[in-house]
Amino acid sequence: MLFIALLASYAILRVQAGSWMSNNMSALSMALGWLNTGMLLLSSISYFMVSRSTKKRNKAIIQRFLNTTITIGFIFLILQLTLWYTLNQDGYSIISHIEGSVFYMLSGLHGLHIVGGIIALFWLNYKINNLVNYLQQVKLVGMFWHFLTVIWVVIFITVILI
Repeated sequence: MLFIALLASYAILRVQAGSWMSNNMSALSMALGWLNTGMLLLSSISYFMVSRSTKKRNKAIIQRFLNTTITIGFIFLILQLTLWYTLNQDGYSIISHIEGSVFYMLSGLHGLHIVGGIIALFWLNYKINNLVNYLQQVKLVGMFWHFLTVIWVVIFITVILI
């Protein structure tokens, strides 16, 4: 609900704005945004393989894909910080204009949720090691992780690309 409210607020601000500063991002910043999007899409594929592997009950394969998802999550966070740094170097900061404020607020909140998602992935890894029946936990964590991917794609498309 929080993301929906913030995206609705963004939409109102965007409609009221004459031009939007994301069109002035450097090629490097835009490339990092695309790379981040690709990373989260890749992490969702990796997590899909976790879900698919649970049917075979092979814990080694499940944990390999789970660890891949965790690693990609960390890579996303590092790339996000790199994106913020390059944007700041381009003059696209949280205080430079409303567009920067919106982007940093949405992507920062998303980043905090990614941290929570990584913690949930570590928790799931522990549960898989110690439980016989972990299918429900895999489904619940998967819903959250895939939701984070969808939210990032929406943020990327609406705030940066359009």
